[in-house]
Amino acid sequence: MKKALLFASLLILHSAAITAQENQSVLWEISGNGLKKPSYLFGTVHIASIALLDSFPQLKRISESTDFAIFETGGSPIDGIPEPVELHQPPLDSLFTPDEYLKVDSFFTASPHGSMRSHNNDADILTMVQVALTMIENKAQYDRFDDLLFARMQELKKPTFHLDVPEDVKNVMDSLGYQRLAKFLVYLVNRNTSLKNVSSELDIDLVSYSQSMRNPLKLIEYPSENIAYGTVDRNSHWLPKIEKKVRDGSCFIAVGLGHLQYRTGLIQLLKNNGYTLNPVNL
Repeated sequence: MKKALLFASLLILHSAAITAQENQSVLWEISGNGLKKPSYLFGTVHIASIALLDSFPQLKRISESTDFAIFETGGSPIDGIPEPVELHQPPLDSLFTPDEYLKVDSFFTASPHGSMRSHNNDADILTMVQVALTMIENKAQYDRFDDLLFARMQELKKPTFHLDVPEDVKNVMDSLGYQRLAKFLVYLVNRNTSLKNVSSELDIDLVSYSQSMRNPLKLIEYPSENIAYGTVDRNSHWLPKIEKKVRDGSCFIAVGLGHLQYRTGLIQLLKNNGYTLNPVNL
């Protein structure tokens, strides 16, 4: 009897372990709740290599089979009149010392992006950081994963839509801080190091965010304050937009992996609203 109970317990533990592994997928199928076609929720890492898309034929096939593509930014608004994003970022030459400005400008001048001088007054410092990380991580890749995926969808003539509104973007930038992002960019250019090697003592939330990306999805836990600040409100704002589009047709929704994590993530929010979400084994 004891042996039978032990065997049953081992089976249960083994089953739980398999379920836990399956629940760590970065791609989830959305179905149920009256949907005529399934949609797919994909957690990206913005600085990943685009070669990853071709490395997983199923992911590529699914993304290309959908009717629409939805991203954090880019494309058309899902609801309402297009609203321009006005960040009121300080000019770049006010964020760097003259020597720092020269070093950062030389870094971008050596890439297909070219000099940042012509964008001194309208550049997006957060995107500059992500692009710099992408080039450092992937050597020959000069654009973020999301931007390249967006371009592929447009080449396939897929209607593309965006989730963020100016207020969401402003809140993220306020939490990160322009000066801190500029300092981080100088650090990256000077060290030419990947994100995993960045000092955890550096005063930038991107470091703690990247560390959380290496952890499981933690679907029954709540996020830390740092992670919550950049995801919780945005997720709740995005949810009705996502629900609207998945009812229109099959969507490929590509957002940062952090937006899938925790009880406040899109996986759990969609489940709470009656949808069935199943991890897709890649």
